[in-house]
Amino acid sequence: MGIIQSNDYTIRALGQFDVVKGDVSLVMSASSSKKLWELYKFLLVHRDRKFTPEALIDQVWVSESYSDPRSTLRSQMHRLRGILKEDGVESILYLNGYYQWNPEISVSVDLDAFEEHVRKGVEASEDPEVALGHYLKALDLYEGDCLPDLVSQHWIFSIRNYYRRLYLQTVERAVALLSARKDYDTIVSVCQDAVQIDVYEEIFHIHLMKALLAKGLQKDALVHYEQITGFYYREMGLKPSEEMRSLYKLLLQAHPTIQTEYGLMALFETDKVLENAFYCEPEVFKSIYELERRRCERSGADFSIAVLTADPIPRYTFAQNELRINQLKQHLLTQLRKGDSFTRWNDTQFAVLLLGVNDELMKKVMNRILSGFKDGEMVVLSSDRK
Repeated sequence: MGIIQSNDYTIRALGQFDVVKGDVSLVMSASSSKKLWELYKFLLVHRDRKFTPEALIDQVWVSESYSDPRSTLRSQMHRLRGILKEDGVESILYLNGYYQWNPEISVSVDLDAFEEHVRKGVEASEDPEVALGHYLKALDLYEGDCLPDLVSQHWIFSIRNYYRRLYLQTVERAVALLSARKDYDTIVSVCQDAVQIDVYEEIFHIHLMKALLAKGLQKDALVHYEQITGFYYREMGLKPSEEMRSLYKLLLQAHPTIQTEYGLMALFETDKVLENAFYCEPEVFKSIYELERRRCERSGADFSIAVLTADPIPRYTFAQNELRINQLKQHLLTQLRKGDSFTRWNDTQFAVLLLGVNDELMKKVMNRILSGFKDGEMVVLSSDRK
């Protein structure tokens, strides 16, 4: 039997939900009919199955009970047909005691198109260009989680995770093919879109930073690393993974080719006016420390390391304790000298490198600096003079 053309819908379920007939959004025109759209969404994603009225109500409205499920659904389906503006052809059929999606209506669903492009990409694995074309089309269709407005419907979770996994696999396959052809611009574009969709998926950030590095944008990659690792720590208390730390070391080691000594000097120059102390990551701090230790051994000059410990305050939330640490960081930036370096060594400690300062003077300097940090709680100072 052919496709019936009298009812043609365009349905979007990835990243948002909408049902468009002609040029009219039926969801916008009947946005208050939440329960009816829940019923429609359930049958949409289960288009290949049939349900008795009792089973349908148990799945969609699990927290509610009806004495006459058949009568209830008949009434709801009548309202739904009115919202869908059906002209003689029903989207949902009731046959032999079962409700089911009408397979003969003309409908365009982004879920189907997404899966189809992924399938064709996999099938074209021996032709990388064709495969990549399908993967990129699939990624364009995926604008977010499947039916994201369903927050309390238990049946959507496994379906949503299925499409999310499929999306992650497609990003990985596309990035692999793009890397083979050294198309780093497209990798950056794909990964920037992916990060907007799921900022918590670490692999998207790793691919993005590697592509930026391959394009020679080392500073951009470092900025992204600092931003995302800071975000992960603030939001979830997570430290960078081993893969992220390895990538960070790679970012620090990457440098463009130097043609002349003037080229080297130009790379070191910066437009930024250095008015504060130098804050850096622990790996950089350790390198600075080693260089200064060797220099001071030759010259006999003094230097000291101060360790500041700001243990969490029990009555504070995680966010409040993190804010306190950031306030201490900003205080050190402005109060230490230009030539001083410091780092956030771990969750609760800062290490400060003071040049030309012995242990006794270091304590006086740091106590003076800390006296200006007013947060009502003590920051403990210790030292390690070499």
